[in-house]
Amino acid sequence: MNSHRNARWVFAALAPALLTACTSTPENSAATTTGPAASGAKDAEARASLAAADGAQAGTVTFTPVAGGTEVEVKLTANKAVAAGRFHGIHVHANDDPANGEGCKADPAMAPSTWFTAVDGHLKSGSAAHAEHTGDLPTLLVRQDGRGDLRFTTDRFTAADVVGKAVVVHASADNFNIPTGTLPDQYTANAEAATTKTAATGNAGDRMACGLIAKG
Repeated sequence: MNSHRNARWVFAALAPALLTACTSTPENSAATTTGPAASGAKDAEARASLAAADGAQAGTVTFTPVAGGTEVEVKLTANKAVAAGRFHGIHVHANDDPANGEGCKADPAMAPSTWFTAVDGHLKSGSAAHAEHTGDLPTLLVRQDGRGDLRFTTDRFTAADVVGKAVVVHASADNFNIPTGTLPDQYTANAEAATTKTAATGNAGDRMACGLIAKG
């Protein structure tokens, strides 16, 4: 008889704790599942589809969050606009001045110097010169078959930072603001315009392919 009374007393003492544990479990579970989901949305990759002035597809550029920065992968497909067997400058452009228009617009009947100008200059912070621009990327080597692949990691921007910006592939190699001087083994600019264009764009030439960057 005493054992039954003792059992009832133990159950009565433990009941509130058991009830609290049962009712708190769903809240704890919800907190665990919503945290990573929110983080995943913030760290989603971004992507651009490249096209030439005539609208022909020219490849893709993917921006993926990784430990320590953003992995950028360029896959250029063979096209008539980007010359094979050469290095080509490739940059992230700001696409931030509505006065110049918006997006990757080009008329193939017009001169190449007019193509894709609406995406503005390189993505940069303040008055930074070329090679220090946020949007400066390593040069792309295009193989003899017209295709090119480039993959690297940068900490200059996140995938979220470049959404709404544009990727541009240029006609020539990027000189990355090469130093000039007067010594026999140094480059000497033949005009002020050369150093000005180098400081602004790496003097990589006309814009041959372009793609707007959007979320994954």
